[in-house]
Order: sequence, then structure tokens, then C-alpha cells
Amino acid sequence: MHTLLSWDDVTEKRLRQIEDTPYEEVAGLVRHWRNARMSWQDVYLLLALASARWVDHRGPFIGHGTFNGGAVLRASSILSPRYKILAVLQMAGYVFALLRHPNYGPYVMLESFELAEDASETVSSFISDLESGEKALLSEHRAARLVQRSTQDSRWLMLWAALRQYPENEHRLLIVQRAFDLLDDTHGWRYAEAFYRAAIQYLGNRPQTILANQVLTQWPGDDCPEFTGTIDIKRCEELCSNLVAADFGQEADILMASIRRHANAETVREAIALASSALLYSSAFDAHAVTGVHSVLDLVDDSRCPSNIRHLAWVIGLSSSRTRRQKQDRARWTSREAKLGPRAQIGLDHVIDCVMHDPSGQEGAARAQQFLLSGGDPEQLAGVLMEISLTTSEPFDAIHNVKMLWGLLNQTRKSLWPERSWIHLSAGARVVAMSVNPSGLREDIDEQWRQVLFDV
Repeated sequence: MHTLLSWDDVTEKRLRQIEDTPYEEVAGLVRHWRNARMSWQDVYLLLALASARWVDHRGPFIGHGTFNGGAVLRASSILSPRYKILAVLQMAGYVFALLRHPNYGPYVMLESFELAEDASETVSSFISDLESGEKALLSEHRAARLVQRSTQDSRWLMLWAALRQYPENEHRLLIVQRAFDLLDDTHGWRYAEAFYRAAIQYLGNRPQTILANQVLTQWPGDDCPEFTGTIDIKRCEELCSNLVAADFGQEADILMASIRRHANAETVREAIALASSALLYSSAFDAHAVTGVHSVLDLVDDSRCPSNIRHLAWVIGLSSSRTRRQKQDRARWTSREAKLGPRAQIGLDHVIDCVMHDPSGQEGAARAQQFLLSGGDPEQLAGVLMEISLTTSEPFDAIHNVKMLWGLLNQTRKSLWPERSWIHLSAGARVVAMSVNPSGLREDIDEQWRQVLFDV
């Protein structure tokens, strides 16, 4: 009756290799997979699948391997081959440690039960039963049925459930959306049940939708601002400033008022992105300050996304717990505002040196700003900041910073206001500088990296 959730023989063999391999031998296993012609996409998918099968995601601790892997895989597209290897080793190091940590296991994911209900009942009861907090396991079985019946329809139902819980904790959305990104990028939807169920374990544990419900009461319907192809710079600057200055809890009201006054989508979107990075720059918070906002902005940008989801996403991005924590601590902000410094031609080496040797992060952020304003390539800057983080941080910080930097690079690319877009990667440089470990890469990861570099 109780059978382990399982897949094809090749996948099962590789999962057993993960289970049987000590942490200290991760590099050898990665080399074995590569020699067997596994792609990096296959490696990241397998690590995430191991995390879904063997990690209890009911919280408050969750296995980031199910969703951070997708972001690191995407970010690796701008890394050189040697740093692609280090990125996957940091990801593998995190997952392997996770599988052996008492906060997360021992746990195994069993096959789900067939339900005595038709498809319409599964869909109609899904959100209400999940949000009751009393039917978490039933919701997990339903999630399995949903993905088996209709991948795309179930995708949006899952994202709607996740977005409604976003204000309580950004991970409520990240665990769903970034897992979907990974499944898309690796063509791994045949394994989707494991990812759905891991996400539902988290969403079904002490769900809270109070703030989302309050916003929807004030913001009924499914209207969204229109994309017109232009940006109102003056209006964007005012909106961004108001969002940063507002006490926590006012952000959704400010955004609703602006949209009701017919601000277009480009103006509102730019203001949200700039405000989140400005907060990160001033508060010197960690990567979580922006990664959730980036996830919400991805929903706003996705033309496939149903209007009810985009409607809520437009006004809720800056209503998260991390925004609250940043604003509650204004008295400790070391820089009240991200201002323009003197324009000067500056090389990437100077940026790297400042980031590596400035624990406050302010000098590194200023040099990053100058590099970008003097015509420096944002992708180059993001790449070297990723390299610094990968070589000077523990796996947890390294993979979060890489995910953050990838998101900040994307916001820079999407910006319609080049004179202000420097704030994104400048804020990222500050975070990386503040997380630099003077002793360098953790010794065990460093040694394993050296073992596989000959493959490059």
C-alpha cells in the first residue's frame, strides 16, 4: 500500500547514487555524471528531484534544492566553464548537506493516493481546502492529480495559491514559480508531481492569506495596467520615491492609486523594480530582499498569466515580510539613499578589488555604479559578482546571491530608464561585498572544485 514514488530505471539509479554518496565525494559523482554525458540541465534537475523526494518541505525550514537550482542554472549561462562547475558543486553541496540534516529528514515521498472525486471537484475545492490549514495531505494528493490531468491549467492554480500566501513569506511563491522554471528549462515535466507535492507541503503548513485578502477587497476584479511601450519618467520617479518612503503596509495602496490614475504598465513596473533595489541598497539586507519581488514581476511580465493573477501581482510585490523587515530597521540603514556619485571611467578590476575588501559594501556599490555609468557591460559585472560569491561564500549564501544577481541583471536589461538602472547591480555588489568570507571558498568545496577542473 505504501510505495516509494519512483520513476524510470535510469533516474532511480542516479537517485540511489546521490543517496549512497558521502558529502565529501560530491565532485566524483558530478564527474561521473558528466562522463556519462549528462547535461548541466540533467544534473540540476536530478539534484532538485532528490531534494523533493528526501526532504520534508512542511516548514518552517524548506529544501531550497527544489527551486533554487532553476535560478542557478539560468545564471550559469553567463559563467565560464570553470565557474559553471563551481556553481553546480555549490548547488550539489547544499543539497547533499540538506539530505543529511535533521531539520529536513529522514523523509521519503510515497506514491499519492487516487481520490474518489471528479476533476471539477478537485479544482473547485483545491484553494479553500489548502488555505484552511486542515487538509494539507489531501491537498498534496490533489496536486498530484492536477498535474497528471493538465499541466498548464494546474500551473496557474498553483501560482494563484502561492501568490496569495506571498506576503507571509516570499518562499511561498518562489517554491512554486522557480520549480516551474526548472521544469521548463530542463523539459522535466514528467517529474512534476514531486515538485508540486513538495510545494503543497509548504503552502499547506500554517497558510496565511490575510494581507492578500485585504488587498483583494480594496482591489476587486482582474483589471491590469496597459503596456503602451513608453515610460513616464517623472511619474515613475515620484512613485518609486513614495514606495521607498512609505511605512510598511501602504505600498499596495500607493500602487492601486497610481494604477487608478491611469499610470501605464511600464511606469508602474519600473517603479516597483527600482524601489526594491533602492531598499536593498540602503538597508544592506540580504538577497531575499529582492528575489521575491523579481518573482512577482515575472508574473506581471508573463503574457500567458491569467488576468486574476497579474491583477494581484501588480500591487502586492512590495507587501512581503522582507520589505517589512527592511523598513522596520530604517534607523540602522547605513545609506539613506542611493545617490549618483562622481562620473569616472573605471575598470572591472577596480570594482572587484573594492567588493573583495570592503565589508560595508558601500565602496563596492559606488564603484559598480561608476562602472555601469561609464558604459560598462552589466552582464560582465553580474558575472564577476557571481564568481566572487561562488568563491567566497558557503553554499547557502552562494546560491542565494547568484539567484539575486541573475534577477538584478534581468531588471537592468528590462529597464526603460537607463539613467537609473545602475541601482540594481550596484545594490547587488553591496550584498556580495558584505557576504565575502575572508578565508575564501569553504575548504571541502574548494578541494572538490580542483578535482574536476581538469575536465574544462
